[in-house]
Amino acid sequence: MGLRDVEDAFNHYVFDEVPVRMLYLPQMKLLERDALKRLYRPQIDRITEEDLQDNPLGRSAAIEERIRRQLRYGILSHRWLSLEPSFQDIMSGNTLAREGPGWEKLRKFCEVANKMYGVELVWSDTCCIDKTSSSELDESLRCMFRWYRNTSICIVYLAETTSIDRFYNDEWFTRGWTLQELLAPGTIRFFRKDWAPLTDHTNDKADHVANRPIMDVIAEVTGISLQDLQAFVPGPFQVDTRMVWAARRGTTRSEDVAYSLMGIFDVSIPIAYGEGAQRAFFRLVEAIMQVSNEPGVLNWAGTPARMHRLSTAFPSAPLCYLGHPDNIRSLADEKREFSLTNRGLRIQLLVVPVDLVTPVIPPATSIQDRATFRCNLKAFKISCLTIEGPSFPVLERTGTNRYAYSLGIMNYAMIQGESKDPILPKTCIAYLLTRLKGTSSFAKMVLSVCHDWKKVETKTFITFDLPQDYTIAKRNLLTTVWL
Repeated sequence: MGLRDVEDAFNHYVFDEVPVRMLYLPQMKLLERDALKRLYRPQIDRITEEDLQDNPLGRSAAIEERIRRQLRYGILSHRWLSLEPSFQDIMSGNTLAREGPGWEKLRKFCEVANKMYGVELVWSDTCCIDKTSSSELDESLRCMFRWYRNTSICIVYLAETTSIDRFYNDEWFTRGWTLQELLAPGTIRFFRKDWAPLTDHTNDKADHVANRPIMDVIAEVTGISLQDLQAFVPGPFQVDTRMVWAARRGTTRSEDVAYSLMGIFDVSIPIAYGEGAQRAFFRLVEAIMQVSNEPGVLNWAGTPARMHRLSTAFPSAPLCYLGHPDNIRSLADEKREFSLTNRGLRIQLLVVPVDLVTPVIPPATSIQDRATFRCNLKAFKISCLTIEGPSFPVLERTGTNRYAYSLGIMNYAMIQGESKDPILPKTCIAYLLTRLKGTSSFAKMVLSVCHDWKKVETKTFITFDLPQDYTIAKRNLLTTVWL
């Protein structure tokens, strides 16, 4: 018997941190977690107190390091080819005699992982997941980021690439799931279509001057910074920036656009194929909001998700974040408090009334795709703010307007001290809000309850500049709204 806390940590690592099963190369046999425990327990039992003394981060870190050193595995990142081996194929045996592009890729992957990196365990999404088991598929999709994170080596096979300058044409860089497979591993190696490595280094992410050409090209192709490529930290922050990374990536199943981002934002949602892309993405954004008040999640424009009966404040896809303004965190990374309720998204915005100045349109219609607004408040002198949208119910045929409009400014901060007034940067980011006007005191009372402000769908982001670098606004403009 080994040390008790080492044994407990080993059990946790096997069942929570590594794949459900892996391919054991000496036998070309799939091993479940219980079999992995039996295989590696002798090495774990030989860990002594002396082995745990030298780690400056403490005993727990020393135990984890020792376990990782023993249970090393390689993982494959790739695009599926024809005749890929399945779980059932591997279980049926005779793997060496099988033919086809998928089988040849698996054999080359196993050879590279074993000969170049000395691992005896490997994992591939083609043959190590029993896709006939819905529970196993659910666990695999939710844990996959962690499995790529904990691998000793991630081998990326680029089936369309012959050199680094061909990255721009390789489909691997355009797919949804490969985004987390690029970001999660600490050690990664890129191989071209003939299985020759694209660099001479054991880790293409290593912060070494000779590695920069390949990482510079990847940064340019993906739009991801070098810092994030080499040392990515998952979590529900920089949401707008990270959504842009996924905005133009595609998936075979539409729901995977959302599911493939769970690990990147460190949230978990149940897998429910058939729910549709919008519902899946709505649940992802909702999960992010539940654990974070980071303002970037609100920094979107375009088509809202049609999932909540009252709310238009949730984006329908990562594409809604494309082209977002970068200064939403310009005031000391100020956080916003918000929550989803049965009335919609509850949030406090700086609500500034604006007047519609678009000329009267032809009497045949009261809908148009752009509108111009102005504001005469002393601190918000806006003479001409034109906003594009799919449709604005702007003017009635009589030339009157039944709708009131406001700008709901997001990127404000609160001054600390007695005044506690909001302060704004020079460039403001806002939603366009609308609601029906009341025509009598009773109607106004009813409308204030039944017709809250609604976020207007706009094609572009709404920004405008104030005269000064910083502007102090009146506190009474702060309004809790349900969008």
